Amino acid sequence: MGVRKILGSKQKLSQYPFLVPLTVSAEDKPNAVPNTPPFSSKTLQALFSVAAVSGFIATRTSLVLANPANSLFMLTATLASFVFGARFPPKLKKIVHPLVTCTGLTWLASILMAASTGNSFLGMLKLYKTGSLTPLWSTGAGDVLLFMLGPAVVALSCQMYDRKKLMRENLKEVGTAVVTSTVGGLFGTALMVRSFGIASASLRLSLLSRNITSPLAMAIATILNADVSLAVSIVVISGLIGANFGAFILDTANIEDPVARGLGIGAASHGLGTAAFSNEPDAFPFAAISMALTASLSTILVTIPAVRDLLTKIALGL
Repeated sequence: MGVRKILGSKQKLSQYPFLVPLTVSAEDKPNAVPNTPPFSSKTLQALFSVAAVSGFIATRTSLVLANPANSLFMLTATLASFVFGARFPPKLKKIVHPLVTCTGLTWLASILMAASTGNSFLGMLKLYKTGSLTPLWSTGAGDVLLFMLGPAVVALSCQMYDRKKLMRENLKEVGTAVVTSTVGGLFGTALMVRSFGIASASLRLSLLSRNITSPLAMAIATILNADVSLAVSIVVISGLIGANFGAFILDTANIEDPVARGLGIGAASHGLGTAAFSNEPDAFPFAAISMALTASLSTILVTIPAVRDLLTKIALGL
């Protein structure tokens, strides 16, 4: 907003149908159903059915078939629980995000499977992520989901290409916001974890990627020798806070400019915050742009030895 005022430029918003989730009002189409859930009931039923069958096989067959059946059960149970949470009414999803529902129900599924197979809950978590995609018999549900983060990173590039005209029309605003959010996010967090006196060095380093989308947060955590699992957990928590309270915070601060709203929420709470702004057509594209560019630039900066060393020294107080 400040850049636009200083340069005297006007807000430029391009309307691209593919940038905004398609919504049809009842007035525009009498037969349309308002607030249609993002997933159909058939999808949910299919996932639950596969989970039930694979779970039965996992508890009734020999070890040869039990491992792949267990992995399929946990994978479909995770997907089904997320779809189940995503179909909640919008008001309820603001309180209970689908990721919270997904985590809770997946834990419940793990407890039930552990009780049925004589395993422990911790043992089920170890089977959930074995750290290997080969051979097939030892692959866990978590390994499959983590593998899909790779294509997700490539998808960010595709999204940016689709939005190249929109970025060019608002280049100064986008550039200023992304550089500020990247430098402020990394070094501002490093200063805060140091000032708070957090005892664990691993926790300090894991917090540095809190506002970066999970696939690249994992890469940054690896570069910084931080705990990858802890870093991803912190990223999810940051996203949940942004998704649930981001709009309220911006409204309270009287920030009504859609470009500023989108750039801010995308930089602060990545994909979860961006998805929460899908009902703001003008802000949503900028949230997606900000999410991808902030994550990309942050990753590039951390790969530079001088920047990485400085960031680590600030965070750890060396």
